[in-house]
Amino acid sequence: KSIISTSVEAASELQEVQNVVDVTFGDNSNKIEKWAKAAGDQFGLTETQAKRFSSTMGAMLKSSGLAGDKIVDVSTDLAGLAADMASFYNLPFDEAFSKIQSGMAGMSMPLRQLGIDMTETAVAAYAMAEGYETSFDSMSEADQMMVRYQYLMKVTSDAQGDFARTSDSFANSQRRVQTGFDPLK
Repeated sequence: KSIISTSVEAASELQEVQNVVDVTFGDNSNKIEKWAKAAGDQFGLTETQAKRFSSTMGAMLKSSGLAGDKIVDVSTDLAGLAADMASFYNLPFDEAFSKIQSGMAGMSMPLRQLGIDMTETAVAAYAMAEGYETSFDSMSEADQMMVRYQYLMKVTSDAQGDFARTSDSFANSQRRVQTGFDPLK
C-alpha cells in the first residue's frame, strides 16, 4: 500500500471511531478523548485503538443498562486492561481486547486460554463472597456486567500495569514505535 492510501485509511478509521465515541458516550465523550490521547504513553495504544476499545466496551455496557460516568470508567479500565494483558501475555492488542470482551459477555473460554476462570460459577461465587444479596443468575444484566468487571479486575491484578512495568522491553518498544507512527499517518 502507498503511504497516501494508508494515511487515508487511518484518518477514515479515526473519524468512524470518533462517531462511535460521540454517540456512545454523549456528553462524556470529552473524557474518552482525553483518556485516548494519554493512552499511548500509559498503555502503548494508538488513539484510534484506545477509542475503538473503549467505545466498543461502552456500547456493550450501555446496552446492558449501565449509564453515565460508570460507563466511562469501566470502558477505559477494560481498554487499558487489554493493553496490559497484551503486554503480560505477549498478545496483539486486538486479541487481548477480544478475550476481555468475550469474558464481559459471559463467555469463559477465551480468557480460560490465559488461565483466567470467568465461568458463571466462578463469577457467582465471587459475588456471593463479596456480599451481594441477590444471586448472580437473578441479577439484572447491568449488575451481572458490573460483577464480571469487578471479578475480572481482581483476577487480572498481576497483569495490570504490565505495559508500564515493562515498557522498555523489546515487544513494548515495538508497540511504542507503532503508536508513535500512527499519528503521522
